[in-house]
Amino acid sequence: MTFNGLMTTGDLFDYGPSFDEGILMTLPPYLVDSPYPVFVPRTDDDGNDIAGIRLPEIAVPWPRTRAGGCELPPFAGDDLCDLAGQKIDFRQTKADRLAVGDPRLSIEERYPTHKKYVSEVTRAAIRLYWQRL
Repeated sequence: MTFNGLMTTGDLFDYGPSFDEGILMTLPPYLVDSPYPVFVPRTDDDGNDIAGIRLPEIAVPWPRTRAGGCELPPFAGDDLCDLAGQKIDFRQTKADRLAVGDPRLSIEERYPTHKKYVSEVTRAAIRLYWQRL
């Protein structure tokens, strides 16, 4: 996955003093500022947002779990790559992930047994329970 640094940005327009009441008085609007600042959350080692409620499928990811970043539409190449969400499967083995240069742990490294995975999911759910979530 390659991020080229381009971001889709929005422009800030002034539609007049009654805009907050749903009345557009200045048409076309004046361009006030461009672009909006882009703020992104910190991510964990898998590329998932750290902030917020970490549901078990994020706290204990499985190969099909969404992992931060973007989805690349075929018509735009690596443009339009900003916060749209993507899914990149985890590799099954350490050798597989090292062969492709994936820095995320493989399934076998994360969960050597099914029991380990179930235990991790249970702990994540219990943490949420104790937080009254």
